[in-house]
Amino acid sequence: MRIEIKDKKNFINMFNDLFTDNQIQNINGISIDSRKIKKNDIYIPLKGEKFDGHDFIDEAIISGATICFSEKHINNTIKIKSSIDLIKKISKEWNKRSNHQIIGITGSNGKTTTKELLFSILNEYKSCYKSIGNFNSTIGLPISYLSSKKTDKFCIIEYGASKPNEIKELCSIIKPNISLITNISNAHIKNYKSTNDIYNTKKAIFDCLEKNDIAFINLDDHYIKGSITSSNRVTFSYKHKSEYVGKTNSDSFFINDKKINISDEIFHLNNIILPVYAICSELGITHDEINRIISKFKLPKGRGKKILLDQVEIIDDSYNANPASVILAIERFHSTISKGNKIFILGDMLELGDKSKSEHSRIGDYINDKKINIVITYGINSINTYNYIKNKKIKKYHFDKMSDLKLYLRKNIKKNDTIYLKGSRSMKLEKIYEKGLA
Repeated sequence: MRIEIKDKKNFINMFNDLFTDNQIQNINGISIDSRKIKKNDIYIPLKGEKFDGHDFIDEAIISGATICFSEKHINNTIKIKSSIDLIKKISKEWNKRSNHQIIGITGSNGKTTTKELLFSILNEYKSCYKSIGNFNSTIGLPISYLSSKKTDKFCIIEYGASKPNEIKELCSIIKPNISLITNISNAHIKNYKSTNDIYNTKKAIFDCLEKNDIAFINLDDHYIKGSITSSNRVTFSYKHKSEYVGKTNSDSFFINDKKINISDEIFHLNNIILPVYAICSELGITHDEINRIISKFKLPKGRGKKILLDQVEIIDDSYNANPASVILAIERFHSTISKGNKIFILGDMLELGDKSKSEHSRIGDYINDKKINIVITYGINSINTYNYIKNKKIKKYHFDKMSDLKLYLRKNIKKNDTIYLKGSRSMKLEKIYEKGLA
């Protein structure tokens, strides 16, 4: 991973204040990967399970690194106790010296798309930064944050957690002023004892808030609705009385009885549009302006984007999958109108630990009463989904190999069919269509 330093002057001032014996005059970026080093970069080596970045310090210097840190006594480096602690220290200091309004987003599903939609609106009004890609961990997030500028008004930060206390640690480095938990489900549950433990980890994004900060509360989520925070609370819901109430019918979407003009491509994102609308409204952006920008929003790859290929519609929702997001996908596909067959392709849901069999089986049972013509399961875990589909009106197929799955589609897919792709990232379901269906 390498990030470019965009606010060079202020970063240099900060760095020289922190490291008085090692002054720099110029900087381009910070990298933890020696292969990506550019001239005037700072190199911070990390120890991994299979590699040690310290072994590549000479390579980094040859590539142009102007400063190299090291946990070991190595010539031409700055000796430190911990590379990870160094990253946190620099990022925390950058946050301290900036006047950013930090909007923190966490949750089990929808973090990245929420971040992207929120950025598309706020960036039209004030200088705005968003955390890079899915670099939302205790290493990736502090580094990516350093690419923000001191003059940015808003910084939209995605906080990820794959283990207990990770959100708390991230908030101690970059504390949000506005916090949102999208939802709570058993994503990454293999590292937790229960779904409640997942909530307890993520609610740290509320716990760190101060009196004048704002927590946006999803009243439709069993875990989130009762969250206690010392900050201001702004609520949103489709089911309960709240500051921001969403309503949908077959072809329209409303918030507080005001119509939101959204394309069919993102209509299914009402669970994301509602909190984004609430945040932007509280920040002073008018309904008309929010509506205008939402109507133009384009989905990131793999997050429900519609693709027309060879007169077949593909809904690519393959970026990630957990039981809650798969159920939402099934519901969406159930209500989708198609001139041809509706084909749901499910790849393995990973990181479920000892709950993998039961959760995959539950999905199969859930599909039984849905209006879906064909279900295709792919992977060693999704066979449990296949086994629990008992509705004889639903044709079902299982494949262990991508080549066999693609062969089936080439032989059987027809004009006007609609295909929905859902699975964990490493299943790479996008391979189904990247080189065409034929």
